[in-house]
Amino acid sequence: MFGRNKKTETETPVDETTVLTEAGTEESQTTAGRSSTQGKGRPTPTRRQQQAARKQPLVPKDRKAAKAADRQQRRDQRLHAQQRMAAGDQRYLAQRDRGDQRAFVRDWVDSRFCMAELLMPMAIVALVFLLIPSGVQEIVSTAFFVLFAVVVLDCILLANGAKRAVRKKFGTVESGTGWYAVTRSINWRSTRLPRPRVRRGQRPS
Repeated sequence: MFGRNKKTETETPVDETTVLTEAGTEESQTTAGRSSTQGKGRPTPTRRQQQAARKQPLVPKDRKAAKAADRQQRRDQRLHAQQRMAAGDQRYLAQRDRGDQRAFVRDWVDSRFCMAELLMPMAIVALVFLLIPSGVQEIVSTAFFVLFAVVVLDCILLANGAKRAVRKKFGTVESGTGWYAVTRSINWRSTRLPRPRVRRGQRPS
């Protein structure tokens, strides 16, 4: 009793639970650090580093090059769309050109010669002769009006024939089929879009 050390009596007892907890925490941290470096060969990036890696500048460094690349991309897209439309791809056609009946009407018109194809060349010739003083102005004017009457008659026959052909093949006729055939016949064969798929005289199936 009298031999006890006073220093021993005043020492605070150590909590074994705290010691074990701290030891376990240090061991887990050491293990996590070891696994992160040993598993991937490099330390795991922090959240701030990951966010910084994902961030990209809103304004490119070379604006001139970026604009040129954007223009070239839009030009390529337009060219691709025009090529597919000329080929008759349904995804790139205008709404009035879509459908099996419209495709059949285009082939039906392209398979024959239409008097409406002569209307534009004759109009140019008549205009030239009307501007030049000559004695054949009346003859040219009369010939042009006769041709115009023939074109109108041919367009009427063309529209009725197209509707009959569509009704025979599909059973029904969509609205505007006759006018669609007439508007296509007015254009020159080489300028028609979509491009003709049949030759003259080759009736569509």
